[in-house]
Amino acid sequence: MEGISKYDPTIRILPKTEYRDEIVFRIAGDGFLQEAYGRKPTTEMDLKKILLKVFRVHAVRRAIEEAEIKGLIEIVPSFETILYHFNPLEIDINTLIDKIIEIENEIQDVESIELETRLIRLPIVFDESEVRECIKRYVRTIRPDAPNCKNGSNLEYVARYNGITVEELKKKFLKTEWFVATIGFYPGLPFCLPLDPTCALTAPKYNPPRTWTPEGAVDLADYVSTIFGVPSAGGYQLIGRTAPIFQASQKHPQFKESPVLLRPGDIIKYYETSEEELHEIYKLVHEIGGGWEYDIRPYKFRLKSWLKIFEEKEKEIKEFRERQEYGRKTTPVP
Repeated sequence: MEGISKYDPTIRILPKTEYRDEIVFRIAGDGFLQEAYGRKPTTEMDLKKILLKVFRVHAVRRAIEEAEIKGLIEIVPSFETILYHFNPLEIDINTLIDKIIEIENEIQDVESIELETRLIRLPIVFDESEVRECIKRYVRTIRPDAPNCKNGSNLEYVARYNGITVEELKKKFLKTEWFVATIGFYPGLPFCLPLDPTCALTAPKYNPPRTWTPEGAVDLADYVSTIFGVPSAGGYQLIGRTAPIFQASQKHPQFKESPVLLRPGDIIKYYETSEEELHEIYKLVHEIGGGWEYDIRPYKFRLKSWLKIFEEKEKEIKEFRERQEYGRKTTPVP
């Protein structure tokens, strides 16, 4: 292709349309193809635009799954890319691209899409003891002067950064639903975006990152929240702790089909619980292997209904953004 060197992994580009960004197809290794919306990752902090890109990714993913393309092994969606794992002995990469383009051309305005997905209610304990110990360990062994870790908590810092109180932070975190955009980085770890723009909390990352984070930790950076499926390093601000989302032993009935609880496209809704109750859940899930049932329900997500929120709550969104802007200006970055 003209303008692309032999060292460039790009093999085809589709021009931008009124419905989507330019699409770039790149070789991502033997048997892997990446489809990206735009040549460079988006850096703008516009939740609506970010989510519209994510919803298109999932609409395309669902359509390709339904097409049952022979030789296509796995589809891995992300915020503005889709990775395709395929068998080159069964399907040529250019043939695969042709089939993807056919589906892309069929999907025009994503604002009318409806996603048949799952709503998963998960318990959360804000500033749970393991989370507080994690923060204290970070201060003790990595950065004693960390401005985000005063009193063994990140909540006060995140609240200040958003121009609100800790109680307001908790209410907003519980009020919104969280859309699982992708799974990865660590086993079963979901990257989630808030669906209520009046609750779109944001925060910078740790600097430097932590070397240890407990299983089940719930954190936040930019607009993204994640859940740790296994103990591991991390750099987002810690909010609290929730139930297990990954089980390698597959002892609990919920994990019989897969060691990973969450799927791309799922929607999470948190409810607050006590630390004693959460610790009992861990015992029932990991030690006993039963006795606590995950609350998972079928859910239809309508994009048009979601977009109405931006019109109906325009004043509230604007007021919250102004408070956030003040918070960002007056809060030190780690």
